Amino acid sequence: MTTSVPRFSFALIAVVLASCSGEVTPDASAPPLDAGRQLDAGPSLDGGDASPTDPDAGADAGRDAGEPDAGPPRCAGAADCEAAAPAVAEHEMVSVDGCSFALVRDPAADRDAQIDALAARMGGARTVADVLDHLNREGRAGISSDNAGRMRNHDYVGFRWNAGDEAVDYWYPQGITGSSDAAESGRVEGRRLLMVSWYHRTDARPTKGARISLVDYSDPSAIRYRHLLLVTPDADGESYTAAEYDSGGALHAGGIVWVGDHLYVADTSVGLRVYDLSRILQPSNTDDTDRVGLSGARSDAHGYRYAVPQLARYRLAPGSCPIRFSFAGLDRDAAAIVTGEYRSGDPGGRVARWAVDLESGWLREEGGRVPALDAAVGAQTRMQGGLTFEGVHYLSSSSQAGRWGRLYRTRPGRTSVITAWPYGCEDLYVERAERLI
Repeated sequence: MTTSVPRFSFALIAVVLASCSGEVTPDASAPPLDAGRQLDAGPSLDGGDASPTDPDAGADAGRDAGEPDAGPPRCAGAADCEAAAPAVAEHEMVSVDGCSFALVRDPAADRDAQIDALAARMGGARTVADVLDHLNREGRAGISSDNAGRMRNHDYVGFRWNAGDEAVDYWYPQGITGSSDAAESGRVEGRRLLMVSWYHRTDARPTKGARISLVDYSDPSAIRYRHLLLVTPDADGESYTAAEYDSGGALHAGGIVWVGDHLYVADTSVGLRVYDLSRILQPSNTDDTDRVGLSGARSDAHGYRYAVPQLARYRLAPGSCPIRFSFAGLDRDAAAIVTGEYRSGDPGGRVARWAVDLESGWLREEGGRVPALDAAVGAQTRMQGGLTFEGVHYLSSSSQAGRWGRLYRTRPGRTSVITAWPYGCEDLYVERAERLI
């Protein structure tokens, strides 16, 4: 592997919040991000980049789950979609009415009974603990020298996939989550875990959909992981297919959030899909990468040993303003899933937060709908990931400085602050106890 970074290579890079923090603007009502070391101020937003070689070198499971409705719905009026899409100046985040956006759980997509039926035919359901006993790949500590140069002003850690996974050009990594999202303790089965989604990039139809990698990062010098296929059970519970869009093509899985036994996956133009991590399926055969589903006594998942079934789906509700779901993150302190829109040359992509019950793992409904808690125009082009932590929005954008990305820190009504970020950046995830993003 050369030190250059081809489009399909990938390294997980975590950055200490003390190195990319600092108040976005003086605000006595908001807690400071971190009292640790601060970087130099870096490039100004209107003064160009720091250097021609590195533009940012100096920058720093039941429907009744959850609580019952309490009183009338918070969002009772009609949505004003024009007001929910104001024109903004780049780097100037603007709040919009969260009630402009709402989700509804699609009863036609519920697959609780179907998952039970499939598990019964496939020898019983498996759990995350079972998968952790059979991790079959080893990661490599450290990141490429190219990315290390980009991140030289940060306190970073990272790892790379094994050589085979890094060389493959038809699986593209996208979303990231982990045990800090999944559990208050930050650990699942006593381990520090990461989960990464990939989509099958191909012109062939059907595709192999999307997969996730479950990574044991408890010992950064001995990283082990395994890929699992995401699958969609048929309505009759007799078989399943790979995760694809309704119109065909692999589900991009551009953002993922792990909450208890649920894995939320961004469904770009529709909403959010929910996968069941408590009832993982184990196919009988792994010898044929072209087969998926059940056929008589045989079951396959494109050669993967484990398949994670879709349990439910949230769609944009009738009357909701349109909004896309390009990425997803979790604000555990606020009990909210954060989603946002990728737009190439337009800073008008919106970021919205959706209340989630951290105990049940389901989104909180109000009058049968899930209105956004709040929303804002991100005011950054090419947003690929986002989350909120301690009252601050973190937004990653790709190709902001040549081929390099940037990480923005901002609040509504404030000017964003720029931090250098790697090439090909996508989704974001924060480890709260370690203060790593």
